[in-house]
Amino acid sequence: MPVCNPPRASSLIGQTSTSCLQKFTIHFRRPNKLKEKSNYSYRGEYGFDWLRDEYIYPIIKVEYDQFKKFKPSACIPLCRSDNIIALKNVYLKGIQKEHKIKPHGQDYYPAWLSIFACNVTAEGANRDAGSTMHNKGIYLDLQLDEIDKIIDDGTEIIFKPSKPCLIITPNKISIKEFLETSIKKRELNSDTHEPVINYYMLKNAVKIMCKGNTLKQHETITVFAKLGSEECEVGQLMVYQNNSVPKANIVVVNVITEYDKNNNKIPLETHQSFEYIFKFQSFNQAMIRAEVGAKHDFDLVDLGNKYSDVKQFLDDIKNKNYMNSLKIDPKTHKKIDSAIDIRNRLRDLYEKYGKHAPKPVGTKINHAGHYNTYLLFTKLSPQGEKGGHTLGISDLQPNPKTKNNEWGNILVIFQGGLKDSHTIVHEAAHTFTLPHIFETDTALNNKPIFHQGYTENYMDYTWHPNSANYSSWSYNIYEKKMHSFFKWQWDMMRNDKKSIKFPKK
Repeated sequence: MPVCNPPRASSLIGQTSTSCLQKFTIHFRRPNKLKEKSNYSYRGEYGFDWLRDEYIYPIIKVEYDQFKKFKPSACIPLCRSDNIIALKNVYLKGIQKEHKIKPHGQDYYPAWLSIFACNVTAEGANRDAGSTMHNKGIYLDLQLDEIDKIIDDGTEIIFKPSKPCLIITPNKISIKEFLETSIKKRELNSDTHEPVINYYMLKNAVKIMCKGNTLKQHETITVFAKLGSEECEVGQLMVYQNNSVPKANIVVVNVITEYDKNNNKIPLETHQSFEYIFKFQSFNQAMIRAEVGAKHDFDLVDLGNKYSDVKQFLDDIKNKNYMNSLKIDPKTHKKIDSAIDIRNRLRDLYEKYGKHAPKPVGTKINHAGHYNTYLLFTKLSPQGEKGGHTLGISDLQPNPKTKNNEWGNILVIFQGGLKDSHTIVHEAAHTFTLPHIFETDTALNNKPIFHQGYTENYMDYTWHPNSANYSSWSYNIYEKKMHSFFKWQWDMMRNDKKSIKFPKK
């Protein structure tokens, strides 16, 4: 969150001033290239979320405003305008009152970092929460936003963690190091080109790790500007609690729907690294261990020789009208959406005949208590009535008590999504209760809402509409680089009591 005041000259020494300290703010930022990963691009290796300028300022040209139903002539914020205050407050939620800062009287919204603790040896610490995932630390950039015009007057930037196990190196930096980089400008309105923030960016400036103990609550690294005996707070990083690490148990089911001419199963070619992505590049951001607990084939061809409902399903998926969502339901006299119907029928069949169906018999996949998430891979490729193949689908069903739609514990990945990591993580996150970030159904999403297709968030789409009927569209500029979850999404997933199991205290 930048300061919007224009740069000005500091009071000269000897003139009236309440302090000799220069006025600026410091912000932690995620590098484009990760130094600890041999300068690879970020792919979700740790959780990092911050209030980006384009979310709250008119910086990006949104081709079609899906909320107000028109084509904007000017740039608009990516967060829906009536949600911006709520979005700002998201970054303050979870911060203890005494830790909230307001440097130089300016509103400040800290970035959030989530990393696992390593080498947990402290007495009484939860060693099971430790991991080697971040034992080399992670590097972050530092951004200095000017309020005053900055000069090299010997000011030092000091970092003070709230817990000894939070280690930041170096623990101080001279303001001279910022001034040795080139000054940059950020326009907070791409149409009027003002206000402008002058800033400096110090790449890979600090390394942060949590070592020796875990964080039982959210902790801070507070940044101070110090000159002589004077110092003041100028920035902050929030570090997410990592003392309690829940588990998500994934049951992987390869759905077999055909044999080859030699009467052998036709295997599925799925994403080779999805287990790694679950564990190290997605749900780890929320301090969740998503692990595959079982993997097996669900052979419908064999079962079709024994059970009529399976045989009927196999017959239906050979029907082109059914697969293209053109078949009429004799009960409702409406066309059957093939992707939804296939998901529902596979769920029902697995509950009856699946090797790892929830126990005891009669327990439904979408019931709470068994803590399994069922990931079904299939070579089927259902198509919508108006064309377009569905890559994946999760289970959204009305709660009979509340009448609200709720996410279930199953996702189905179709032919087009079998090797698409974004689709697999996106649908799995739905089962952990996450809605699309552009979802307007308040029963599903009571969080800030964004325009579709403009962020790097896993729960965004890889495209955005350019027109009212969605006949024209463009790719998200982050397509193939959508690897992050918001901080409030970390909270939501950890609160999913049906899928996420916390260790016993």
